[in-house]
Amino acid sequence: MKTGFELFDNVRTALMVSYMKCSEMDDAFKMLSSIEQIQNVVSWTAMIGGYLQNGRTMEAIDLFLQMRRGYVRPNHFTYSTILASLPTNTLIQVHADIIKTNYEKSPSVGTALLNSYVKIGKTNEAAKVFKKIAEKDIVTWSAMLAGYAQDEDSEGAIKVFCQLAKEGVEPNEFTFSSIMSACATPTAATEQGKQFHASSIKSGYNNALIVSSALLTMYSKKGDIESANEVFKRQKERDLVSWNSMITGYAQHGYGEKALKVFKEMERRKLKMDEITFIGVISACTHAGFVNEGEVYFEKMVKDLKISPTMEIYSCMVDLYSRAGMLDKAMALIDGMSFPAGATVWRTLLAACRVHRNLELGKFAAEKLISCQPKHSAAYVLLANLYAVSGQWKDRANVRKLMDERKVKKETGYSWIEVKNKTYSFVAGDNSHPLSGQIYAKLGELSVRLRDEGYQPDTNYVLHDIEEEQKEAILSQHSERLAIAFGLISISRGIPIRIIKNLRVNMEVVWLGLIISRIEGREIVVRDSNRFHHFKDGLCSCGDYW
Repeated sequence: MKTGFELFDNVRTALMVSYMKCSEMDDAFKMLSSIEQIQNVVSWTAMIGGYLQNGRTMEAIDLFLQMRRGYVRPNHFTYSTILASLPTNTLIQVHADIIKTNYEKSPSVGTALLNSYVKIGKTNEAAKVFKKIAEKDIVTWSAMLAGYAQDEDSEGAIKVFCQLAKEGVEPNEFTFSSIMSACATPTAATEQGKQFHASSIKSGYNNALIVSSALLTMYSKKGDIESANEVFKRQKERDLVSWNSMITGYAQHGYGEKALKVFKEMERRKLKMDEITFIGVISACTHAGFVNEGEVYFEKMVKDLKISPTMEIYSCMVDLYSRAGMLDKAMALIDGMSFPAGATVWRTLLAACRVHRNLELGKFAAEKLISCQPKHSAAYVLLANLYAVSGQWKDRANVRKLMDERKVKKETGYSWIEVKNKTYSFVAGDNSHPLSGQIYAKLGELSVRLRDEGYQPDTNYVLHDIEEEQKEAILSQHSERLAIAFGLISISRGIPIRIIKNLRVNMEVVWLGLIISRIEGREIVVRDSNRFHHFKDGLCSCGDYW
């Protein structure tokens, strides 16, 4: 039988919980302080959780530290609760405390700790925690997969998924969603993603919204927009992520009209939209040259839907005007922004100045970009390119000298190609591949056929003050040409040749892709840092629009 004191404390405990439910945390804390007999791990953990639920993270952390100073030992519920919100410095301290109290092997604490490291981008630390968890449940496996996916480490994610299968653990929708996201990374093999898609069908999770949305994004990012659309059409339910992914996918693949058709269907259904929707829509207008439409959608977003333009939205609008050569409009938009323009905005403008050869505005944009990112090579390289196409070789040399003085290194251009589930990388003039002899022989054959078709290399893209013949020789050994040649000799007809570049594709590559796709009768898909180009029968999805 309970004593009067115990009954009284029970009443006060119930009141404390009621205060927390009503977000009256200060009253709840006073109640906790007055209940000496129940100041145990349960009441402390409840209070910590209450603070977190009410968005008072720092007070939750302070209370946890008070708890430790008061010699109340946390249990696995306490650690699992507090770990969700710890900053990096406190996380390391609490991790040390977890090791001392031997809770690191606990599935709930270990998974919470793993998630905390994933949130702050420390995937290697998360992997160390993962290995020490004694009995991993599906939540633990999924958390580790999500960490690798966030880190774009497809190899790490695939290893974990294979280990999961080997141990007989049944994946769930979160597991499949994470592995699909990992397979969407540039260096992941397309076939692996298709295999996981097949596994999700066998397990019955392919129609789960979180899985189908991840599948849609994966196919879109891997250059297979048709498969992405098939997933979209088969979705029994769609959330905002699904609609946004389809719009963005079409936009990145150069299919502006298809992207706008999806958007108009959203309008017809009166669906909710957000800034991501309009990033996709304005990007679609940008890649298709629909300047007027882009302006209309921007106005609709701001005036009708009351969505405030973010830096990324402004970058899209600057890109819209810049690609169309409307540099004055782009600059006026930048001047009218309610906050200072960031690096992406100035980089976009500078790249356009190089294409449209506006030296004065380009120099101004370069100064702004360098002030934002003094150690990033983009501003220096773009400005050097602008000087080069303007024939100002001395100024170009001064920019390169400045890079050397500031120890700024130019990013090396790479091209990747997937052949039989394996990814190969190339740099300009690469001779490291075992089939280099055959690759260069194919390049030689292509050069002759390209000449016969009237192709003339655009040597403006060779940024050296050298003879034309030397410039043409340099162009002939660029990484994307090597990758295309390797694809032509290694990939069977009927299968698209898919290439990824880490740098932006220029019009020289577009002209090359157009002609090779026609004379070889092959479909070539090139993904750069910005978008996709689909070359087929001498045509490109970009419509030859820079």
